[in-house]
Amino acid sequence: MGKFTTLSGILKDKASQVKLNVVHLGSSGNSKTIDKAILKATTHSSNKPPSDKYVKCIQSTVKTRYCPQTISAIMQRLRVTMDVCVASKCLILIHNMIKSENGYEGEDVLRGTDSHRNLIYNQGESNLKLNNLNVNSSRFTRELAPWVQWYKGYLNIYLCIAEVLGVAPNIKEKFEEKRLETQRVSSYTTDSIFKQVYFLVNLFEHISVRPETPMGKPNIIVIRMIGLMEQDYISVMRLIKIRFEELDKRTADHAELIPVLVRLEKCRESLREFRWRCEHLDKEFWGLVLKLKDN
Repeated sequence: MGKFTTLSGILKDKASQVKLNVVHLGSSGNSKTIDKAILKATTHSSNKPPSDKYVKCIQSTVKTRYCPQTISAIMQRLRVTMDVCVASKCLILIHNMIKSENGYEGEDVLRGTDSHRNLIYNQGESNLKLNNLNVNSSRFTRELAPWVQWYKGYLNIYLCIAEVLGVAPNIKEKFEEKRLETQRVSSYTTDSIFKQVYFLVNLFEHISVRPETPMGKPNIIVIRMIGLMEQDYISVMRLIKIRFEELDKRTADHAELIPVLVRLEKCRESLREFRWRCEHLDKEFWGLVLKLKDN
């Protein structure tokens, strides 16, 4: 960042801190702690992603009565800011909050119920709104701006998938999670499985049209976005694979799958750079895609 941009960001952050202190005169300590964590995680003056310390503090509100307040505060900050860095950090916080839910263990009590996700995205309507961002304040912000726009679209797709599945698509490598998910999918109608696959593949397609990674000095906010996206990519691959395996059991005619398989094949080349994160799964997944397509 340029010296003027940095100074301007510091002044804005100090003004926000003063405003926070005034707003929270007489309020509970927990409310002030949450708002302070959001403020510290989304500073104007730093070109770094949110600190893990503040991310964990904000994530800890997910299963508490403070969750709506936390989501609302982040969304409001996202809507009003014209700063590219602040907007990117708000989106990263939202992504982390959604990923913190776990509906793949135990019973299905969390699936399809109202949750913090519904405050952001509900029945096809997204509340992720960006202001007119000032993208030309520095080389850093010019590099970051297309990623912020792409990342907003990515989170909308991610949230739409969570709405269709009833849970965020963040299944882990744990045997028990995969076993329970396979069991659940076996109880779904074929039409329901096709619908879920359709939305899951949307995420692959959006990843494949991501902006170019900035050359030269690394943009560490973009690196954080990509890191979170890679985790989702692996989870979505697992979820699609489980559904393909169930569809393969149900029918010998895979004609209905061809359009989805073609969509996946078109994404494959762009997704190759993430293969190192899950080589065994990657080999199994694309082998299954080829098998279904050839049959």
